[in-house]
Amino acid sequence: MLNRPRMDVKARRRRFVLLFDDLHSVHLFKDVGQIPYQMQRHFGYDAEIVCRRNEERYLYLDDALQGLKIVFHDGHPYRYLLKHAREIDVLMLLHVSTSTIYRGMLYKLLNPAGCLYVKTDMSGDSIRYAKWGERNFITQSKRQLLFKQFVKRVDIVSFETKRSYRGVDNIPPEKTLLLPNGFDPDFIDWYGVRRRPFIDKENIILLVGRHGDFAKNTEMMLDALEVMADIGNWQVWFVGPMTAEFEKRRIAFLKQHPQLADRLVFTGQIDDKRELFELYSRAKLLCLTSRWESWGMVCVEAMAFGCVPVMTAVSSAEDITGNGTAGRIVEQGNSGHLAGTLKALCADQEELQTLSKATLERSRKRFTWKDNLAGLDQKIVCR
Repeated sequence: MLNRPRMDVKARRRRFVLLFDDLHSVHLFKDVGQIPYQMQRHFGYDAEIVCRRNEERYLYLDDALQGLKIVFHDGHPYRYLLKHAREIDVLMLLHVSTSTIYRGMLYKLLNPAGCLYVKTDMSGDSIRYAKWGERNFITQSKRQLLFKQFVKRVDIVSFETKRSYRGVDNIPPEKTLLLPNGFDPDFIDWYGVRRRPFIDKENIILLVGRHGDFAKNTEMMLDALEVMADIGNWQVWFVGPMTAEFEKRRIAFLKQHPQLADRLVFTGQIDDKRELFELYSRAKLLCLTSRWESWGMVCVEAMAFGCVPVMTAVSSAEDITGNGTAGRIVEQGNSGHLAGTLKALCADQEELQTLSKATLERSRKRFTWKDNLAGLDQKIVCR
């Protein structure tokens, strides 16, 4: 096993704080945990996440994410800000919401020289908080007033996708930043996982998520399998927990299609990143069937191993797949389109190998945390 990823520490140690009440271990390898960690590792910030104590023990802090600090507030985030705002050089908040605006305004009132950074984590091309027509007049009027105050005080607002970055016109462009989510390839070496060349990969299609969750729409894959009927020597691995309803659907599906019983694998929750990374390395395809996503972190993780993403047309699909040059995009809810796409890819190993190579290249060039966060660091420096 290799040494843990090295901290590239500069002379300055400005304090970077993410205030995120609902932190769980599952967030630590997503943007929530990775932005503070990577800002500390590569750009020399003294970073921490402030949250409620939602778990007795947070995973990964003793191995790959060693050095990432988690601080627990007493259930009163505003009390925390009242006490510590003046010590925070950069305050990061997630989503444009009423609580984000109030917290941001309090921070800027107490620390006018501090940098307020908000990551929108949005799936559309407009900020719904400030959008007319979805709420009654009085509620939306109040939100408009709050949003105007937010725009005056916020320093940096980042967007994950080109669509959302270009679509928002109610925030001054000098305050906006295109910041795609990424992956740290050093974690592959840290966990001692071999990057398998395509020739050593297996005929595996992965689905990673909470199966049965309405947004994830894993049922679309079962519908596609019904259309395909025979998947040859391929296997479909469902990685992640299942809802009770999806468990019922799984049992009924296998009873109706017993020929697929040894072709479908249900692993349950996998918390061990080494085990998950090994699956990415073994698999040729990753399928994301979501009805909506602000991004789709599993796709970027899988791409670092040359695992080709097949995604529904969520807001990030064009960004992640390079408009289909490093993956495939299928119509949401169209199980026939998904079945046809998967069947064609499974039958054409040469095309799949070409896509795998393009996937690896796109991962290296577009989705490395260190490269993507350099823009955020520069925007903070330029304040």
